[in-house]
Amino acid sequence: MNFAAPGWIGLAALASLAVVAIHLIAWRLPRTVVLPTARFVPDEPARRAARTVRLADLALLALRVAIVMTGGLAMARPIFEARPTGSATVIALAGGSGDSLARRDSVRVVQGGERTTFVVFDTSAQVLTAEAAALSAAQSASEASLTTGLLAAIREAHRLGMQYDTVRIVVVSPFLRTSFDNATRAVRSMWPDSIHLVRIPLGEVADSPTTLQFESTGDDPVVAGIRLARANGLIRGESRVIREGPAAAPVPGTTVVLWPRTEPNDEVRVDAVHANDVTAIGQFIPTPLGDSGRVIARWVNGAPAAREVVQGGGCVRTIGFDVPDVGDFVLTPSFQRLTAELLAPCGGRRDSDVAPDSMLAAFSTPVSDAPSAIQGADDSRNRIAAILMVLAVLLGIAELLTRRKAVPALAEQGA
Repeated sequence: MNFAAPGWIGLAALASLAVVAIHLIAWRLPRTVVLPTARFVPDEPARRAARTVRLADLALLALRVAIVMTGGLAMARPIFEARPTGSATVIALAGGSGDSLARRDSVRVVQGGERTTFVVFDTSAQVLTAEAAALSAAQSASEASLTTGLLAAIREAHRLGMQYDTVRIVVVSPFLRTSFDNATRAVRSMWPDSIHLVRIPLGEVADSPTTLQFESTGDDPVVAGIRLARANGLIRGESRVIREGPAAAPVPGTTVVLWPRTEPNDEVRVDAVHANDVTAIGQFIPTPLGDSGRVIARWVNGAPAAREVVQGGGCVRTIGFDVPDVGDFVLTPSFQRLTAELLAPCGGRRDSDVAPDSMLAAFSTPVSDAPSAIQGADDSRNRIAAILMVLAVLLGIAELLTRRKAVPALAEQGA
C-alpha cells in the first residue's frame, strides 16, 4: 500500500497520543467534610482534576483513536492499486489525402509495446483496436483535422496510462497546412511528452484535362471571372458550377460547386475571404451556408465562407457568398486565384499545402508547461479516501451515542 501524503499519518498518530493523554486526566470528588452549618461550605467546584495511571472508558477511548486515525488515513490518500507496468502505443491515423500503401507500412513499423490502439480521424474521431479496420476507415475518411485527432489520441493515452507505465502517441499523416487550426496548439499543450510524427506522401492525383460546365443564365460576373482564370491557366480538373437550379450528384472525380446567385438588392459589404494561401478583398454579398462539411474558405473573422462534402468519389462545395453584378472585382488576380482554389480537384493538393518542417518540429517537441498529471488518475484514490472519511464520520456518531449512554462513576468519571 502506498500513500500520496503520508505526513497525515504521523499527524494522526500524534493526535491519538494526545487523546490517550487526555484520558489520563480524571475528575475526582473532593474529600467529604462534615460542617455544622452551610456558612462554612468552601467556595470551590464540586469536583477536581487529578492525574491517574488507570485509563477510563476504554470504549470511548478506542472510538476516539479510531476516528483520528481513520481521518488521518483518508487525508493521506492511500493507493491500493498496483503500479502500472509495460508500454502502449496510440497511433493516430489521418484520413483523406495520403498514400494508402505508405500509411499501411508506417502503421506496421511504428507498432510496439504490449498494446496498440488506433485513432482514425477526419472531422471526427473513432478509436479502433484492429489494424485492418483502422486502415479501412482511414482510406474512406475525408480530409482530417489534426486538432480533432490529437484530442482523441490524448484522451486514449490518458486512459491507457492507468494500465501501462509508458504510453506514446504516434501521428501518421501527410500534415497539410489545412490540418492545423487555431486550437491545435492549445490541444497539443495537453500532452507533456513528445509526439512521434510520421509523414506520409500525398496520394497521386492523376492529371486530367480541364473541363468547366456552367448552369447559369444571363450575364454572370462569377462565370466571367472563372473563365478568365481558366484562360490564365489557374483552373485544373473537371468542375461543374451551378449558379441556378437544383444540385446534382457529382460524377466520380468531379467537383460540383453550388454557388447560389443573389438578388441585386441584397446587401453588399467590403470583406475578405481566405482559402489556403489565397486572400481576396473586395465587395461580397453573404449568402446562407449550412454547418455540414469541411471548411475550405473563411471570412476574415474566421467564420466559414465555403464548405466541402465528399460524395460518390467526387465532392460538392457550397459557396457562402456572391459578388455584385457591377464592378471589376471579378477581373482582379485575387478573385481569379480564389476561384481556382474553390474549383480545385477533390483531394488535389499542391506541395505548398504541406506544412513546413519547422512547424512539425515545434509540434512534436515536449511541452514544458503542460500538466503532467493524467486526468482521472486520482479518481480511484479519492474514492478510497472518501470511503475512509465516511467511516470516520460514522465512528464519530458511534462515539457520541456511546458517550451519552455511559454512566458516570460515583468516584471518578473519565474525561
